[in-house]
Amino acid sequence: MSVPTLFDISLDRHGESPLYQQIKRHIITLIEDGALPPLTRLPATRQLARHLGVNRITVVTAYAELNAEDYISSQVGRGSFVLDRAAQRSAQSPPPPSLRDPADWSAHQFNREMMRLARRADILSFAPGMPATDLLPVEAYRRALNQVLRAAGSQVLQYGPVEGDPALLQAITAELRRFEIQARPQRLLVTSGAEQALALVLRTILRRGDHVLLENPTYLHVIDLLASSGIVVHLVRSDAGGICLDHVARLIQMHRPRLLYLTPTFQNPTGVCMPLARRQQLVELAARHNLLILEDDVYRHLWLGTPPPPPLRALSPADNVIYVNGYSKCLLPGARIGYLLAPTALYANLSAAHQTLDIAAGELQQRALATYLHEGQFARHLQHVRAAHRQRLQAMNEALLAHMPADTKWSLPTGGVFTWVQLPSTGPSATTVYVHALELGVTFAPGHLFYAAGSSDSHHLRLNFALHPPAAIHDGIRRLARAWANARG
Repeated sequence: MSVPTLFDISLDRHGESPLYQQIKRHIITLIEDGALPPLTRLPATRQLARHLGVNRITVVTAYAELNAEDYISSQVGRGSFVLDRAAQRSAQSPPPPSLRDPADWSAHQFNREMMRLARRADILSFAPGMPATDLLPVEAYRRALNQVLRAAGSQVLQYGPVEGDPALLQAITAELRRFEIQARPQRLLVTSGAEQALALVLRTILRRGDHVLLENPTYLHVIDLLASSGIVVHLVRSDAGGICLDHVARLIQMHRPRLLYLTPTFQNPTGVCMPLARRQQLVELAARHNLLILEDDVYRHLWLGTPPPPPLRALSPADNVIYVNGYSKCLLPGARIGYLLAPTALYANLSAAHQTLDIAAGELQQRALATYLHEGQFARHLQHVRAAHRQRLQAMNEALLAHMPADTKWSLPTGGVFTWVQLPSTGPSATTVYVHALELGVTFAPGHLFYAAGSSDSHHLRLNFALHPPAAIHDGIRRLARAWANARG
């Protein structure tokens, strides 16, 4: 079947506008002018790509944009059809900003877009903060699930204790002792992932008008949680050792903040690990000024050489550190199991809020994880993961050296999953490169998303070095380098 002449699109292959945007605009014009009436079937993506002499991904991306903006409806096996409301919609108001234009993203929109693209077989994504699917312990965890179901039957499919399964609380307490944290199960709350634990703390402890300190850049979900909350955010400078304590002290004197949020171990997005001496100084400073610390420690298990220094919670001379951790980054992302260890004075409020929100993980998953941890499977799994991560970080470093422009800089973290890349300041921004990279079937996390409003750096980007085997990493970085060159023109 031939492609109608309506789709003889004159593409500017050397212009600033990406090819998929040119195709998209041409089709929108045909729809708005009535040349493509409602229910018209568009050419298949492979067919149109061959007709235009472009990569199929370019057409797939254009169709995905049109589908997201309600111009067409695309269904696997049926094709893509013009929607009968498209012309009326466009006449009433301009289409919403594209989620593929990263300058328009909020953290929430980015998370949705990032996870959607990560599931596409035609996209090689370095964007998500999730662990590698090929390293997940499928067989060992299946045995743990089956063991729990055989032992407990339908009981395990019922609602469980809000605080968490007792066996899992005991297993977490034992693990905390290995982190040099002395804790009782009665001070733990199991949550539906570490993100839920962070949300629980921020929504329970803070009130409108409270002042909060955030490391800068920081975890984008926390930026999203605090947006439009009425909470006053102050950004703390960071360097190669984490947040700068002189700046923290100055902000404490100026604003008397209620809480400091940070990830001292393999920070997201930079990968920085705060040294022991600075950790000790920080907890002493916070204790002197009655400053609560919210410690996000979800990457602790993923060290590559030697274990990181103890958590801030283990070092604190006062009971003022709220400790958050979980198993989504290192073991079971789909199970959504996190936990928090609360200071004595805050436990009752957090427990009550936790019960109201009902955000505990499922009983079956909790018991299966407890079984898995009790049988010693976790340590063997982590050895396997760390060995793979060391190989993948080396591959990422080699690929960046081989393919990216000479002035590119990047971190070599000692753990976690992220490499923090700085593109040449004289070249295109990370958001501009992203659009060209998507056309080549590769994605990343633009760095501006990790900065609070007004403090962005447009030439940084975050890559998850752990997501793909070495060969795929080299292929993806080659595409990224080509996208940078295309964006530069």
